[in-house]
Amino acid sequence: MARNPKDLGMRRGVRVGLRKTGFLIPAPDAAWIECIVVDVSDHGVCLDVGALAVSKMFGLAFTADGEVRRLCTVVWRRGERLGARFVTASELRQGRTTTEADQ
Repeated sequence: MARNPKDLGMRRGVRVGLRKTGFLIPAPDAAWIECIVVDVSDHGVCLDVGALAVSKMFGLAFTADGEVRRLCTVVWRRGERLGARFVTASELRQGRTTTEADQ
C-alpha cells in the first residue's frame, strides 16, 4: 500500500509495501538466496534477509524467473532488515564505485 506523499518526511519518493518473495543474487554465478521484499520505491528497496551476511553490492531478482532484476547497494542494516538503493545505469557506465555513488 502506498503512503501519503505528505507523510514522506526525508524520503525522496513513495514506498509501496510488497511483502513478497524476492531473490538476492550475491554474485553473477552464485546461487540465488530467497529473501522478503518488504517495500520498494523508485530509488531503493527494504529487504528482510534474516541473519544472512550481504555484501555491499548485490543483485536482486523480483521474480523467480529473474525477468525483473536490479543492481543494489546496501545503505543501512538493522537486525534482519536492510535498506538498499538501486544503482543506476549511468553510474555503471561511468564506472562509479558504490562509495562514490553514496556520497
